Amino acid sequence: MDRMFRRKRFGTIAWTLGMFLMAPPVSARTHKDFPEKYADVYIPVSLAAGTVRTPEFPVVVEAYDILIQVQRTLPIGQMICMMGATSNPFESKNCTSADPLLQTEWTVSNEGRVVAHGSNAPSGGSSIAKDRIWKLVGSFAGEAGKKYVVEVKFTKDGTPLNGAEPRLVVIKHKKFW
Repeated sequence: MDRMFRRKRFGTIAWTLGMFLMAPPVSARTHKDFPEKYADVYIPVSLAAGTVRTPEFPVVVEAYDILIQVQRTLPIGQMICMMGATSNPFESKNCTSADPLLQTEWTVSNEGRVVAHGSNAPSGGSSIAKDRIWKLVGSFAGEAGKKYVVEVKFTKDGTPLNGAEPRLVVIKHKKFW
């Protein structure tokens, strides 16, 4: 009897371990790890001085964020300075007078009428991940059933960041942060 119990217990333990080893891993990743999947707009852009216009997109009643995303292709300290992603004096101590390169003015319009506008802060308003950096350019409130267009004017030449595959991202606030 004791032998049969041990055999059954061993079989149960082996089956349980097998299930854990064969099951696909569950990821604790957030929406932020995949903005291309959850964003209303996710388009490649050049950070050269000039204006970028998104296609028209529908929204729901929600707060939206306008972000610039880049891949981390240069040393992290340099990229933080170039993006204006510094949040304290320690991070900005190695920045140059040319930083930040990412400087913008933006507008959001509905049927040709500007409904929101602004410019990005010279520092802060950013998120840094293992392989990407996001800089908050601005935010706006969407109204259900309306379609919007976002225009971002890059007021400083940010082409040194073009090798980092920059993307313009418009995403619901709660899906990113």
